[in-house]
Amino acid sequence: MTDKEYHILFNKSPREAQDTLFEEYFSYVYTIVFNKLRSCAVKEDIEECVSDVFADVFEYFDNISEGESNIKEFISTVAIRKAINMFHSLSSRNGRTFSLEESGADSITDSENIADNAERADLRRTLLRLVEELGEPDSSIIIQKYYYGMKSNEIAKNVSLAPAAVRVRCSRAIKKLKDKLIDVNITLKEAEL
Repeated sequence: MTDKEYHILFNKSPREAQDTLFEEYFSYVYTIVFNKLRSCAVKEDIEECVSDVFADVFEYFDNISEGESNIKEFISTVAIRKAINMFHSLSSRNGRTFSLEESGADSITDSENIADNAERADLRRTLLRLVEELGEPDSSIIIQKYYYGMKSNEIAKNVSLAPAAVRVRCSRAIKKLKDKLIDVNITLKEAEL
C-alpha cells in the first residue's frame, strides 16, 4: 500500500484503511519487534508492543500530509523505537542491566537484516500474487520456468502444450507481468529476487 492509497482509503473509510494497513504490515512489524525483544520478552510482551506500534502509526500517520513521509519507513521507525523502549522497560523491571548490543538483539549482519528480509518477503508475496493473476497456464509456465528452472520441453509436458507454444506464452506473460509490476511501482531490478 502506498502513502497515496492509504490516504485515499483513509478519507473514504478510516477503519478500513487501518484494517488494510494492519494486514499488510503486521508480519513486518512483528519481525522487527521480535528481533529486538527476543532476549527478554515473552510472547504477550511482543504482541503488546506490536499493538502499541500500530496504535501510534494510526494516531500519528494520519496527521502527516500525503507525500511528506514514506509509510513503510514510518512504520519501521515506530516499530524500532517502540521495541527499544519496551526492551529497556522490561530489562529494568526484571532488574537486568544489559544493552541491546550485549544481548545480541541488535547485532545483525547484512545477510540477516530482519527489515530487509521482511521487505523481500513482502516483495515475493506481491510478485507471486501478480504471477497468479496472469491465470492458467501462464502462471504455471512462469513458475516452472523461473522458480523451478525447467526447460520449455519439460513445461510443455506439464501444461499439455507444444514447446513452441510454451515459449510464446511465456514471452507474452512476462510482458504482462512487467506491466503489472509497473502498476504497483516495482522495478524489474527489485523483482529479480
